[in-house]
Amino acid sequence: MAALTVTQRRDLSGYLITGPGSAAALDADGLPRPREQLAAAEQDGALVARTGADEYLLFLPGDRQPPADCWCFSRADRVLAVRGDDWRELLARVCQYDFRHFGPGDWLMASLAGVNAWLYRTQEDGTLLVGVSDGFHRYLEDLFSDLVCELDDSATYEGGAS
Repeated sequence: MAALTVTQRRDLSGYLITGPGSAAALDADGLPRPREQLAAAEQDGALVARTGADEYLLFLPGDRQPPADCWCFSRADRVLAVRGDDWRELLARVCQYDFRHFGPGDWLMASLAGVNAWLYRTQEDGTLLVGVSDGFHRYLEDLFSDLVCELDDSATYEGGAS
């Protein structure tokens, strides 16, 4: 059983790209392009989520630049990586969505403890990525940290009188 951890992914830069040329710009840059709205695709460390007819959230690793032939705006999302067997139990404490069938490659926009967030499970290892606005990441990190400790305590508690 893998221990539950929450860490910040500092290696991703976020962008919103939009406009009638956004899909062609993704294709020209060799980035994945989800065909359906509210879906995501990943490739070579890049994550692209389609949030509208011609609107995409894009998270690129390292110094890779976003496509140039579209309207592109930097985003200040903080991305948290949740790993471990109890990630569903952690989210059940902060979100009403039923994550039992949330598998690798799935994308969701939801509210976590009152904070709007996007969630994505990576294809490679099933890590849950949680993206939130820069102004709320500390709140969620602290909350997740407390809940991880609470879950660890409940897993080791055997009950009975002492």
